[in-house]
Amino acid sequence: MKASDLHLPAVAAGACSTTGVDPADVNRLLTLRLILPFLGLIVLNSLDRVNVGFAALRMNAELGFSPATYGFGVGLFFAGYMVAQVPSMWLLQRYGMRRWMCGVVLSWGLVATATAFVQDATSFFALRFALGLAEAGFAPGVTWCCARWVPQRFRGGAIGLTMVAIPLSVVIGGPLSGWLMEIRNPLGLPGWRFMILAEGLPTVLLGVALWWWVVDSPEQATWLTPAQQRWLADTLRVEARGRSEPHATESQLQPSSQRMWQALRPLLGSTLFWGCALVWFSLLTGAYGLMYWLPLVIKQASGQGALAIGWLSALPWVGVAAGMLLNPRHSDRSGERHLHIAVPALVAALALVAAAFAPHGALALALLVAAGLGLGAAQGTFWTLPTSALSPAALPMGIALVNMAGNLGGLLGPSAIGALRQATGSYQWPVLAVAAVMGLGAVVVLAMRPSDDRRP
Repeated sequence: MKASDLHLPAVAAGACSTTGVDPADVNRLLTLRLILPFLGLIVLNSLDRVNVGFAALRMNAELGFSPATYGFGVGLFFAGYMVAQVPSMWLLQRYGMRRWMCGVVLSWGLVATATAFVQDATSFFALRFALGLAEAGFAPGVTWCCARWVPQRFRGGAIGLTMVAIPLSVVIGGPLSGWLMEIRNPLGLPGWRFMILAEGLPTVLLGVALWWWVVDSPEQATWLTPAQQRWLADTLRVEARGRSEPHATESQLQPSSQRMWQALRPLLGSTLFWGCALVWFSLLTGAYGLMYWLPLVIKQASGQGALAIGWLSALPWVGVAAGMLLNPRHSDRSGERHLHIAVPALVAALALVAAAFAPHGALALALLVAAGLGLGAAQGTFWTLPTSALSPAALPMGIALVNMAGNLGGLLGPSAIGALRQATGSYQWPVLAVAAVMGLGAVVVLAMRPSDDRRP
């Protein structure tokens, strides 16, 4: 991949001067009508996925779950997620963004709501697996939609903004989940059950509402003027042609399910693909380690109640959100991607190591905030690499497979943390293991850096 691949092609850049369209105006409309709704949906997506971490404060004791049982159940989500990832992306290609998004959001909302009524380990395992099936493809689908709608010059900021939803869901969801667990609810349910129910139902309602909001392509976006639609379509077409094989026809630039499968074979032989997959695995191992175990770590260290733990758990995710907002935009301005991923990932790994040996809780929490800042900065910039380098035909399959490999960190990470915690009685070794995986990801990004981008 050349450094020039990461910039808007000159032909597309010149289009605005002949059409009178201001690219910044188009970007603002895309942010308002596409990116911000995506952000809201990902907040709910993440909340419905990880609120079990707060439910565990009481659910584990009520249902008799050991740390290993809980960690295995959490990890089963990712087994379902990976099984259905590629089929979900195929459905997106086959039926379009509107029908696909409504179906995915409704499905995960119903399963998340049903989790409020688990009775034992078997039902917990089954619903976590089903939630993974329902949510599969949503995150890579959003990334693909950003690549199909947002020009490269704005893409880092756009994808970074959608990813802010993940830490935002914890910053909001931590205190909210703690509050919902402690209030006297009108249904008389145990607090953790009411919390899951109250956070799942809004997703169901929004899944229905999306039918009247989402459109399948920029040409159908009535909130863009005809001139803006033409400029955006032309810009994206020129960028797609720049990533395609020489002499590709116009029809060959358009993704289809058949071309997606044809792209699989060369994709598996691509060093770029495998490097991206390994890096995303390392970053999600760190992210899901924080998501699912941080409330329990804080409980062991502080002995606080659910509401206080919710507030304390939110602090590292403030750092994650700041990293996701600031670093991708700086990367967009500079045009550099690799160092904007590798350096923050390394900072996050070192901060986790320091946190594992911190002598008291306040310092450890400050180091976790620093780790969150680095983690968010790396995650927020990561998707600019595959979306800028893979060909249009390979892009949907590439995004799905990279995300599958990354979410292997979600499948293995929580289970490994639970097993290490049960074997050692401490969270120190699990934290060190997560830091080592993230450090490996930083090294891989540096190895992927093109030689002509390196400075003496």
